[in-house]
Amino acid sequence: MPENSKKVLIISYYFPPSGGAGVQRTLKFVKYLRDFGWEPIVLTARDADYPVLDASLAAEIPEGVLIYRSKIIEPYKFYRKITGRGSDASTDMATLSLDENTKAKWSERLSEWVRSIFFVPDARIFWYFFAKRMGGKILREHQIRVIYSSAPPYTTHLIGRHLHKVSGLPWVADFRDSWIGWVSAPKWRPWFSRKVEQKMESSVLRDAQRILTVSNGVREDLISRNPEMAEKQWRLLPNGFDTADFQGLKPAIKNDKITITYSGSMYGPRNPESLLQALENLQADQNDVVERLVFRIIGRVGEPIERRIKTSSVATIFEFLPYMTHEQSLTYLLASDVLLLIIDDAPASRGILTGKLFEYIGAGKPILALAPDGEAAALVRKNQLGWVAGTRDKIEIEDKLKNLVQAFDDDSMNFNRNSELRQRFERRTQTAELAQILDGVCTNKA
Repeated sequence: MPENSKKVLIISYYFPPSGGAGVQRTLKFVKYLRDFGWEPIVLTARDADYPVLDASLAAEIPEGVLIYRSKIIEPYKFYRKITGRGSDASTDMATLSLDENTKAKWSERLSEWVRSIFFVPDARIFWYFFAKRMGGKILREHQIRVIYSSAPPYTTHLIGRHLHKVSGLPWVADFRDSWIGWVSAPKWRPWFSRKVEQKMESSVLRDAQRILTVSNGVREDLISRNPEMAEKQWRLLPNGFDTADFQGLKPAIKNDKITITYSGSMYGPRNPESLLQALENLQADQNDVVERLVFRIIGRVGEPIERRIKTSSVATIFEFLPYMTHEQSLTYLLASDVLLLIIDDAPASRGILTGKLFEYIGAGKPILALAPDGEAAALVRKNQLGWVAGTRDKIEIEDKLKNLVQAFDDDSMNFNRNSELRQRFERRTQTAELAQILDGVCTNKA
């Protein structure tokens, strides 16, 4: 541990050996904070029931960083037992990836009912009781200067708030997503459960000294339910990418067709239905665009979506690759001609700046964004990162696919080359900004 470093307690459920997108932001902060005078001490869960694992990410944790893992009781195992779902299914993804027949099963209805009523704010609430005890121990044994919590799951903010209250230490609450009704959160709760959740959300926004959000849309959504918090000290700190992740990587085997890659989970409203219809229309019109393309989908795909793709007339141009380590997935991004981004066409989604977008920027490849008008679409357009089509606009998607093929043939795919933009979204640059925020709360400055 470097001498004279200020210590920050970082509370995060997602931390190696967890894999997936949720772990990257906190992991990179931990990786680089020492460079800016802060020593991270991590509080996370022990033997958590993560949807995916990536043990290789542990290599990015600097030597000597203290990691405390407290006990957690996970209800997801019980969920899988009563529903008969596979061992790799998390409740969040599972409930968003079911077809209507499956949703009608009593076991699924029961599990969603229990989740909506009792798991407030989320199914990790049972971690709270163990984590606050271990957090207190950390505060007693180390001279912590600031508490930082990252959500979702929102239980982490409840832990951060408790430790802030008992210690009087400044607390920074980081929102990677908004809260009530956001994406994988239950859209319906009975009035008493919703009231409890609303009080939780308001108390976190009220008591945190700084509130960080990854996008303006997340901030606006939180304020829409808590207008009295508009004057709080909010800070925008978007997601990013780590150049070091790409250094020395050899691209995976390149397909001889124009390769368009999607990396990440695909479920519920985050699906390629309009893309499929556009491809089917092009095929019906005997347009040669379809035979020029291959789509690689890397990661977990909901059952109804996978079935829809495999029964489509264009099924042969799709390749499914299972979830893989972060490093492996990057080799496939580097072996692509274009990277596919899909953002749900829903009001809340217009404020989403998903971490996947920044990883795509890091790969330096053109981006095909199927997104509603909002922050992601604006970022791609403004910075000439690629093509944008409305998520549900089949005609526009057809046009963009034609443009993409033409650009490839003309050797004019000069997108995603903005060096200033890349510097702005570097993880190390963002960690420097976080360090300034931590310094600020210690001195009560903005």
